[in-house]
Amino acid sequence: MDLSVSTNIVLSNGDPESSLRQISEAGFTHLLWSHHWNSDFAYGKYELAAIKEMLKTYNLKLQDVHGCANAEKSFFSPIEYQRKAGIELMINRIEMMQELEASGVLVMHQPRIKTNSSPEEITYKRSQFASLLRSMDELVPVLEKYKIRIAFENMPGDTWEFQRYLLDNYSPELFGFCFDTGHANIELRNQLDDCYEYRSRIISLHIHDNDGLVDKHTSPFTGTLNWDKTAAIIKDSGYTGVLNFELHLKHSEFMVPAYPLNQQPESAVKAFLDDAYRRCVKFAGMCGR
Repeated sequence: MDLSVSTNIVLSNGDPESSLRQISEAGFTHLLWSHHWNSDFAYGKYELAAIKEMLKTYNLKLQDVHGCANAEKSFFSPIEYQRKAGIELMINRIEMMQELEASGVLVMHQPRIKTNSSPEEITYKRSQFASLLRSMDELVPVLEKYKIRIAFENMPGDTWEFQRYLLDNYSPELFGFCFDTGHANIELRNQLDDCYEYRSRIISLHIHDNDGLVDKHTSPFTGTLNWDKTAAIIKDSGYTGVLNFELHLKHSEFMVPAYPLNQQPESAVKAFLDDAYRRCVKFAGMCGR
């Protein structure tokens, strides 16, 4: 069965080869490239050549790429030079997708207004969104050139003010949204009904579970997410890509507390991935896959 998982199952930086090998050994066939998602890291030709060889060695295919977030180079920064640098970083990821023959989309975070945002926060977030709209207009020729689409994630606690505007006003040929099931399950504002309403615009998936309070990225059926409703959203969405699971060892039962993440025993990672794969197969069956 074709199933995709995030590359940063343990770490988001450093040499990804060990993770790719174990992902492949567990049975996953496709990847969401998530390394360096929370940095200003730009991939060069030597890194791309090495990654291409790893994909070949472990018989893995690249689906989606997670663009940079929480970075100074932000395509929605109100500071102009940072906004321009953020666009450059997105183009770096788009070129990476072409070089590595990715079959999916570029996934990006976006500014959000949370249900408990202060008036000052709302004002600032709207200035960020205005910058995002400028950047989107500048990115259209790039997306058309490379035939790549951008998927904006639904973010934890989001009121959907910005998400609705994007989905209502921009072409599905270039933009859609990434259905992040864990983000939708945060109790600050459960978003499953919003995601169902806009299910036809789903072009990417970040499937994971949590306790409804914290974004934990645990495997399916380990938390409080309504998996029947989640499966119904995906089944009715028309999404035809490989199901992608955005998982992390850190909050799982397989994490060995005595060791930091960068020193986790290989046996712990293997146990985590083997268990995750079985759970992912079960959920895929609920989606009719």
